[in-house]
Amino acid sequence: MARAGWTAVWRNRIILFVTMALCVLAGIVFILLSTPDYRATASVEVEDVPAGAAGAGATQRQLTAADNESLMQTELEVLRSRALAEDVARELALVGSRTFFDGMDERRPDRGSTMLNQRQVETEAVIRLLRDNLDVELPGKSRVIRISFTSADPVLSARVANSYADSLIRADLKRGFESGVQARRFLLGELDGARRDLEHAERDLAAYATQTGASAGAALAARGDGTAGAEGTTTTRLAQLNAFRAQAIADRIAVQKRWESARLSSVETLPEVLNNGGMQQLMAQRAQARAEVVEERQFRKDAHPEMREARARLAALDDQAEAMANTIRASLREQYEVAVHGEKQIEAEIAGVERQAQAERGRGVQMSILERSVDTYRLLHDSLLQRYRDMASQAGFQAGRIQPLDRAAVPTRPSSPRIGVTMLLASLGGLVLGLLMVAGRHVFDDAVTSADTLAERANLPLLGTVPVTDKPAAETFVPIASSLLLASSEGLPASILVTSAQEGEGKSSTVHALALALAKLDRRVLVIDADMRRPRQHGLFHVTPERGISEVMTGQAKAEDVIVDSGAPGVSLLPSGAIPPNPAELLSTPALDVLLASVQGHYDTVLIDAPPILGVPDTSLLAAKVQAAVLVVEWGRNHHGGLRVAVDRLRRAGGAIIGAVLTKQQGRAFEYDYRRGG
Repeated sequence: MARAGWTAVWRNRIILFVTMALCVLAGIVFILLSTPDYRATASVEVEDVPAGAAGAGATQRQLTAADNESLMQTELEVLRSRALAEDVARELALVGSRTFFDGMDERRPDRGSTMLNQRQVETEAVIRLLRDNLDVELPGKSRVIRISFTSADPVLSARVANSYADSLIRADLKRGFESGVQARRFLLGELDGARRDLEHAERDLAAYATQTGASAGAALAARGDGTAGAEGTTTTRLAQLNAFRAQAIADRIAVQKRWESARLSSVETLPEVLNNGGMQQLMAQRAQARAEVVEERQFRKDAHPEMREARARLAALDDQAEAMANTIRASLREQYEVAVHGEKQIEAEIAGVERQAQAERGRGVQMSILERSVDTYRLLHDSLLQRYRDMASQAGFQAGRIQPLDRAAVPTRPSSPRIGVTMLLASLGGLVLGLLMVAGRHVFDDAVTSADTLAERANLPLLGTVPVTDKPAAETFVPIASSLLLASSEGLPASILVTSAQEGEGKSSTVHALALALAKLDRRVLVIDADMRRPRQHGLFHVTPERGISEVMTGQAKAEDVIVDSGAPGVSLLPSGAIPPNPAELLSTPALDVLLASVQGHYDTVLIDAPPILGVPDTSLLAAKVQAAVLVVEWGRNHHGGLRVAVDRLRRAGGAIIGAVLTKQQGRAFEYDYRRGG
């Protein structure tokens, strides 16, 4: 594949060299006609946060990679903006300057348009030139921006590049100052709002303290100690009342038990009765009176006056005991009722104290809410005030985000055209274009260069190939001669016509070498030079004949008289002789048949050198008289259209074409390829 490509390149080397030469010449012309341009570059550095910026510190959020990229792209777009170009034009006074237009190799506008006056048109031209010749780049992922400007004037390039850098820094400072002013205005408004909120909260706290009967300061002091005074007193009292209620409940339970015992049991069994001195004395008297009644009943009847008196005394004592017992029971009931009433009073007091404590807790919660609100607004107010003071103190000397890095120097060498790069590109372009042309010519070229193309385009078998050389050697044609021996079932044809499609394909050299090759195979060969228009065989055999085939055809001589020894063993030559005015008329006569019949018995084969078949009718007349024909085809020259016409014309004339010889072969195009089934 590589060898075939190199062969195609070598065969079309003239096209390749001419294409490269033209491209190099175009590069030289471009260099000579181009105006030298000078490129000056300034650089600036973009920082995360400006040095001394208000609010910069621990609270500043660190920029992420996406934020950094967005920041750098923003600065690049600012550099390309029209506003910055207008700032540069004003700073350098470029509008109205003829030097600027000369340095940009542009014609200065001398008049306005229908919509704009002359200065406006010139301003638009200056801005357009500034933006078109500005180049900003961000090398890698750095924070350095390179600002380059290109013009025909090196001093102008440096001035514009430095002016762009200065304008970018000024624009950044201006944006920083304006943002600082806006921030201070915003903080001032927030500070006023915080002050009003603080005053409102303090007024609400004072009003609530006045309404509840306590001072805000005392409440705040009590909150600082942990508990409020009134709330502490209420809690202590509530604890005491709970203790009293527990004691009252215990007392009421004890009294209730005594009362229930007194109400349900006998009077005599009551501990109060038993422990009462008067009741004991009365019971002793009643027992004595009962004993007396019992004693009197033993001796007297109930109607006896003494008996009646004893019983009356006993009844009086019983009544007294009953009255005293009822008095004790009533005392116990009264004690129970007093205990119940005392318990209820204590519970009522506790309920009142609890209501008071709940009210005091509500007032404390509300007071705490108001106090926290005051503290919050005071803290916000103090923070905003401190932030405003810091920003106001730093507003006068705040640094910008963009810092200068390198100033643009006046360039000493032009940036374009770059002679080395231009010539290298022209050479490479010429080489690539030439190779493309060679490849295109090779792909679309239908010239015969192989046995496959010969069989495909002319339907002819290949007898052999001859490499390109000045004079082919006979040894090269030995395989071709061997092929002719097997051309038919009878062996070597008695007469063979050798011709070509057009002039200069090597047919005469092929006839000469083929005759010598057949002679080496012990064959007797007669070479007839039938090309009476441009005969060459006498020159190839180095003979100087006086007569030839033209004299034989006109009857001026006999064939055996004009046939000469070629000097090569086994090869004889019938030269062309004198050149007739119209060879086709001689070849159309029966004299040719007589000539061939007279010589065929004396030679194994007759080789006839005929003129090219295209252009003259001589070959068609000769093809009808011979037994076989061989077509000589030059490698890479004949295209299938002309070659097919030549073959068709030869066959229509009656010639039996046994094959073709490919001459002037270049490279090794006919190597055996096992993979193709050869």
